[in-house]
Amino acid sequence: MRRFAYGALTLGAALGLLGAVVYLAGARETVAILARLTVPQLLALVGTAFGVTLFSALAWQAILEHSGHTVPLWLLFRLTVVAFAVSWAIPSGFVAGIPAAAYFLRRRGVPLSRGLASFVIGRFFEITGFALVLPAILLDRLGSHAAVRGLALGTFLAVGFVYLDLICGWRLARRSLVRLGPLLPGVGHRSLEAALEFCATVADFFRAPLPRILLVAGYASLAVSVAFLRSLLSALFLGLHLTLPELVVLFTVTVFLLSVPFLPGAIGIYEGGIAGAFELLGHSRADGVAYAMTIHAAELVVVAVGLLFLGHLGMDLAGLRRRAAERVRGPLVQRPTARRRGAGRARPRLRCPTPSGPW
Repeated sequence: MRRFAYGALTLGAALGLLGAVVYLAGARETVAILARLTVPQLLALVGTAFGVTLFSALAWQAILEHSGHTVPLWLLFRLTVVAFAVSWAIPSGFVAGIPAAAYFLRRRGVPLSRGLASFVIGRFFEITGFALVLPAILLDRLGSHAAVRGLALGTFLAVGFVYLDLICGWRLARRSLVRLGPLLPGVGHRSLEAALEFCATVADFFRAPLPRILLVAGYASLAVSVAFLRSLLSALFLGLHLTLPELVVLFTVTVFLLSVPFLPGAIGIYEGGIAGAFELLGHSRADGVAYAMTIHAAELVVVAVGLLFLGHLGMDLAGLRRRAAERVRGPLVQRPTARRRGAGRARPRLRCPTPSGPW
């Protein structure tokens, strides 16, 4: 009951904040801009949202194959959609869905830590693709601002440092965790061991053959490219006159605002932040709110499909547990009992289990 009340409260707060943002930006202007969208255009934007998921699932599959786990692409696609839906519904900075996807993957024989690590590796390559888009900011007058140059440079340095740590084998993260071990109580040692195993799994992938790493990097870059294409198409369909550097700025702001772990899907927060970014770039706030609501609308379709997948996978797991218990117990057979003396033996009664069928 508490969880339901908390969920209803956060959703109500998000919708209230969204209403306030639309009101302040101009409700009539925002609705007029959104009315420019046609049904085929909306379907194209939804298609790009699922395209991002598809390429993320392909990267995840290639990472797991390196670890010796062959997982069907259809299952990984559904789990990627489920991870996005759970992360969207639970305010967590888009990390709540990763354990959920790894939990379902564990039922296919993939250890939990390996499932978590493989998903994080894919996300890291996507961040790398995002970092490669940032230099486009420097092509416009926006690049003259020190804050913009600092953002681009800082992102490059952070990503480059992580790559150096992984490729050169510095193992800075694991060494830091080992030094932290003596300071932890006995209860925390198990968590420390899990964290060390996670770091070892991530580092092991970067010792894979170069074609495998390039394959994953290519899939991740395609995922980021399709996400950027969605931003470009949203601006074109809405009739917004944005330059390429401005789109890169909005794409960057989108990544940060959608990671705010306060409200489901960052509803209201994202629209308000994009409206402010549009105003700083010299555009109207109504344009920004319409742009953000279009991006959110495409994501909402993915969330709805993800919740359906979650229910279907949950039912599959329940059936799997039930059939596994039946296999352990075996068929229930009633022992034959003798009738009255001289009447011979009674025919045994068998209770046949329900056929399980393929999972």
